[in-house]
Amino acid sequence: MITKSHALFALAPSGGWIQDGDTTIWMDGYTPISEEEIAQKVAELEYQEEVNEYQRQRAAEYPTYAAQFDQIYHEGVDAWKASIQAVKDKYPKATMDADELQARQDRAIFDLQTERYIKATERLSQYVLLEGREEVTEEVVIGQEPVLDEEGLPTFDDEGNQIMSDVTETVITQTAIEPLEEFVEVTTTDPETMESTTESVRNSLVVKDEEERAAAQAVVDATPQAVIDAINN
Repeated sequence: MITKSHALFALAPSGGWIQDGDTTIWMDGYTPISEEEIAQKVAELEYQEEVNEYQRQRAAEYPTYAAQFDQIYHEGVDAWKASIQAVKDKYPKATMDADELQARQDRAIFDLQTERYIKATERLSQYVLLEGREEVTEEVVIGQEPVLDEEGLPTFDDEGNQIMSDVTETVITQTAIEPLEEFVEVTTTDPETMESTTESVRNSLVVKDEEERAAAQAVVDATPQAVIDAINN
């Protein structure tokens, strides 16, 4: 199986990168390779792997070196060449088609954009920390009970079936979350004078939330319409 690491080894053989799960970390002094380039290289290597199948098929049917030497000794070089050529003819040499390669690389970019868009929209669907989240409830049927008349007796329809009504209860499907404070007080102490200073700064969690949402929105805005249509359809 071809992985991002295989692609990185091919694109940056001198190193300078560390693969941490799906994240590529680049060391100082090295120019990062884009995710698009990596995706295209993976597609190329996968295609090359398929094309090279003829080599593995040939290797599986070639006689051992000992058997080949034995054939040359007993039957001559021409007989040996004929037997080798028979295997080559059975599994012809294959090469990558430029149009097919381009189609696979285009598909790799499409898939990458799709993955990014889905992750971005999922991130944007989360509630805004500065606004909090309201409680959401739903009425759920938990059973049935007889419908009684004015005298408290069971009622029946024209066919003699007892009339029942649903018994429901309110269920919380989403708990409420209070909004975070936009500003928090941070106290710092001067190690020399031991004087403490308190200042109001923006909540780091709010700042991070805004940054992540802005990044996700940028991904959504940059996604080609063809990708969005394919996801929605």
